Amino acid sequence: MKQAPATGSNDDDRTTAVGLARYAFEYIEAALLVDEHDADVRPGNQISPVPAYFLALHGIELTLKSYLRHQGVPLRELRSKKYGHDVHACYRKSKELGLLHRFSEQPADVDGLRMLIDLNNDHGLRYIKTGSKQFPLWSLVAPLAVRLHQAVAPLVGCKTFTSAFGGYPPSL
Repeated sequence: MKQAPATGSNDDDRTTAVGLARYAFEYIEAALLVDEHDADVRPGNQISPVPAYFLALHGIELTLKSYLRHQGVPLRELRSKKYGHDVHACYRKSKELGLLHRFSEQPADVDGLRMLIDLNNDHGLRYIKTGSKQFPLWSLVAPLAVRLHQAVAPLVGCKTFTSAFGGYPPSL
């Protein structure tokens, strides 16, 4: 007998902050590996591969959703059009709920996130779109993704990265 898919509060119970943080860790880790591999294969390449940017952005999105779930935002709301895959809306709500007490936001973080979000308009990091694009330096994206995860993961009970980035203050 086939079991009905989980819905409602069961989904809410099963989609935890720690689970979202774990997935975020894996997406960010994959982004770092893709970038590292590309750097080995194409030394001097100025732009990281597009999949690395996509993986990093999705890891950032999941990190923010982990924080929001920890702060009591229901899964239904996170899946709604209000948030969905809108990283800017998730970041804004996370800041409203105190994220900046844990994450030391830098101007480079704001610039890198804005550029990633702009690149992903209309799924631009998943599907080819002609025209010029402005990619953030990986040296902005990687520290943002890792440091954000380092700020949220301990709060929700998840492992995180041990990396440190010169010029960036540690998470609070």
